[in-house]
Amino acid sequence: MGSLDFASKNFIAISILPMCMGVLLLLLSGKYLNALSLGEDEAKSLGINTTYVKIFVIVTATFVSALSVTIAGVIGWIRLIVPHIARFIFGADNRAVLASSAMIGAIFLLFCDSFSRLIFTFEIPIGIVTSLFGIPMFIVVLHRAKKGIWR
Repeated sequence: MGSLDFASKNFIAISILPMCMGVLLLLLSGKYLNALSLGEDEAKSLGINTTYVKIFVIVTATFVSALSVTIAGVIGWIRLIVPHIARFIFGADNRAVLASSAMIGAIFLLFCDSFSRLIFTFEIPIGIVTSLFGIPMFIVVLHRAKKGIWR
């Protein structure tokens, strides 16, 4: 269910540089993702090697995700909810969505961790708390997507 209890200073010190490099590389690839969101043919006409960009983004995102899972475990719903919230707030520009997703996700995770530690007399896994908040938010996102209510 995931927890921040096992995140030690030593492990974070070892993993922070590779994780920051991966996030920085993803942020720098935002303009290529914007071009890909127009369609593969349009991106190719702009001179972008779409195969390389797709492979690069998938490998880098997988690497960053794997590092975060090794630190905190599998904490669900953040990856499903936060990008939708960021896209709703900042629009379709992937450069803004990538950066804001990282910040909103960190804030959401800290909120859920604090909630799980302070509200109950015993600590419940963060994954359960993120589910409590994530499921209703996901239903709203699905409802809006079904109706086509976006900006």
